[in-house]
Amino acid sequence: MRGALLIAKKEFLELSKDRKTLFMVFVLPFFIYPAIFTMMSKLGKRDEAQNRNKASRVYLVDPSSALAPMLKAEPKLFELVAKPEGDLKQAIRDQRLEMALEVAPEAATALQKHETFSVAATMDESERASELALKRLKEKLEPQKKAWVLSRLQSLGASTQLAEPLKLDVKNAADDALEMGKVIGMILPYMLMIMMYTGAMQHGIYATAGEKERNTLLSLMATRLPRIQIILGKLLYIFCMGVISALLNLTSMGLSLSLMGSGSGSGGLMQAMGTIANPMTLGLTFLIMVPLGLFFANFILLMGVQAKNTIEAGTSITPGIFLVIILGMFSSAPGVDKMAFLAYVPVLNVCMTLRKLFSPQFSWLEYLVSFGMTVGLAGVMTLVSTRILNKEKALFKM
Repeated sequence: MRGALLIAKKEFLELSKDRKTLFMVFVLPFFIYPAIFTMMSKLGKRDEAQNRNKASRVYLVDPSSALAPMLKAEPKLFELVAKPEGDLKQAIRDQRLEMALEVAPEAATALQKHETFSVAATMDESERASELALKRLKEKLEPQKKAWVLSRLQSLGASTQLAEPLKLDVKNAADDALEMGKVIGMILPYMLMIMMYTGAMQHGIYATAGEKERNTLLSLMATRLPRIQIILGKLLYIFCMGVISALLNLTSMGLSLSLMGSGSGSGGLMQAMGTIANPMTLGLTFLIMVPLGLFFANFILLMGVQAKNTIEAGTSITPGIFLVIILGMFSSAPGVDKMAFLAYVPVLNVCMTLRKLFSPQFSWLEYLVSFGMTVGLAGVMTLVSTRILNKEKALFKM
């Protein structure tokens, strides 16, 4: 094992000479995530403030003035505009107005006769401002509709309680911390896997196919170190870089979100971040990611060493990212956590376990099953990769 440690040390020494790479790997994450999250937070608050303080532009067609008085009474919420030139839908898509309303011509008469009338609303669901206009309209129509119903009941001499047969009192059993914890639990496995794989990939290509291009692999093989020790040393280096990259990025993200939460005074967010900072939760997360990182490192080493050059290595290793993305997206889908058989699907069960780790659904049995399967998978992959790479034709593929 001493030879493997020497090879790993050699790789780290080579990395220490590249200041740009050191900055990108160890320093940049602590600048980029605070900058991104701060910018997103400011832009989000700015957009929300602008939409909240700006009246929704509405083109109204209301021949009988059934809704016009209600909208005109709220100038801070609705601004009635003239019909725009050209196609009405295109005007909404061009953001020249947020919504168009067309009230049935006989609306006023229908109200007097206690009949139903229709209102057609045209809006752009892809635009936040248009959605806000519809939300404002529904909020204003709700009490107005209730008032019309009560008026009809009074004219008929009926009890006003006919319009409201029950009152639903909703109590949320989940606090802010629990809801935030579930959201983080859905994102965290995906981010962990992506960061670990991409962090190990570039360094893995440099330490394998890059060694061939630099013509230093032959010199390394000419030393007294057993070939298996050289392979294990490179595997250890690739594995460490993947784990370090994931931990640094997640630490930066956690600190950034924590600072944002403390700055905004959001108690729920702070409690959720406290859950993440729990030593036991972090320890269990790190523990199960170790064998998964070893599995990734073996795949990268196997593909990289057998490649003729760095271009071929990149082509062989990069598709693994798409597999990780697919697994991460699938594990975040609603209802997936209720599929019990996923606890026995390799790699995917790690995503599910981490997702439940941040919620009350956490199960020690599922965790131990996932951990055991991942350790076994990493062990088998290590055995296979070392045996394959121990052959001449694998190391010196031309």
